Amino acid sequence: MKNRGVVGIVLAIVIIAGVAAAYMLTRPSTGTKSLSGKHIEATFLAYGIRPETAAEIKMGTTIYDETGKVCFTITNVTPSPAQMDAIDSKGELRVVGHPVLKDVVITARSVDAKVAWAYMYGRDKILGGANVAIYGDTWKVWTRILTVHDLP
Repeated sequence: MKNRGVVGIVLAIVIIAGVAAAYMLTRPSTGTKSLSGKHIEATFLAYGIRPETAAEIKMGTTIYDETGKVCFTITNVTPSPAQMDAIDSKGELRVVGHPVLKDVVITARSVDAKVAWAYMYGRDKILGGANVAIYGDTWKVWTRILTVHDLP
């Protein structure tokens, strides 16, 4: 009978510790102070977008999250023909430029400092390899985050 009580108490402590750990890991305002306070520079790839939309993405403009909060300032924009798969005359798969669509590499600097180990963007974290929607004044595009760097 005593063992059941001990097992129950240990199980309750483990569950409470698990919930507390999950809370601490997902709460953006916690973390080591040495990791906080730095700005980041992120590189986004907007792939397969219309040329009209690509032309609206300009250096010096801002990127907003889904709530309308200013998050980034664009520091560089590099458009190129979108890449697509095509089969050549030998039946081999090749990557060729799309005749109409554009890929745009957008480099941007965060407006606010990051909190803890990540920079929060709406409900998402800015992490390399993640996909996020980014919003400008007159455009919105789906992007993949290519790189994220801390700035001094």
